[in-house]
Amino acid sequence: MRHNRDSRLTGSAKLAAGRIILRSLVSAAHKRSRIMGTYRGRKTDICRKVGFNIWGAAKCPSTKRPYPTGQHGPAKKDNRTSEYGEQLLAKQVIRRYYNMMEKQFRNTFEKASNMRGDGSLNFLRLLELRLATVVWRLGYAKTIFQARQVVSHCHITVNGKVCNISSYQCRVGDVIAVRDRDQSRKLARSNHYEGAFVPPYLDPDVANMSGKVSALPEREDFPKFFKEQAVTEFYAR
Repeated sequence: MRHNRDSRLTGSAKLAAGRIILRSLVSAAHKRSRIMGTYRGRKTDICRKVGFNIWGAAKCPSTKRPYPTGQHGPAKKDNRTSEYGEQLLAKQVIRRYYNMMEKQFRNTFEKASNMRGDGSLNFLRLLELRLATVVWRLGYAKTIFQARQVVSHCHITVNGKVCNISSYQCRVGDVIAVRDRDQSRKLARSNHYEGAFVPPYLDPDVANMSGKVSALPEREDFPKFFKEQAVTEFYAR
């Protein structure tokens, strides 16, 4: 009996140890997946690759060093790239510009492909009308990266309701505003939203810290260096 009891205790101890190990593995896998889903590299590397300042930042390394990073970067400045390389770079420029991961970017492209009208223009409109992008355009955040954080920290409301989803698709008529609390309004003031350049498809209300999507953006409202046709060709391969 004593031998059977000891064996049962040993078996239960092994089972408990196995559960602990399994939980630790699941937790590690979850953390690893979160890290892999976030870009941890330097945000200006893509600017160095294309040779110009993408976001229009005041200080950007590409201004003085318009060539790829690394020891052999200057030698790669005038290297010829294949058609695939040019399409890939065009896709990366737009994806990084809007601070999106590849899966989100691809899903947005497929959604635009199923819409009526010009697929390339619909694609850019879906990217431009993401909540994080609209917050950035209205000046409530200095960068697209800060805009994502501002939205996720519940500083923004859409039609009077708090929305913390940065990928939320705004529509014509939606009113995007800073949440009515001191912390949120202080953050918007610190970013000097009053002097922000607001595109014509947004109707800002500076006094009430809000803005309305008055129309759909047109092609001239997007940066000239966007090559959306190359992105279409890239995904059509």
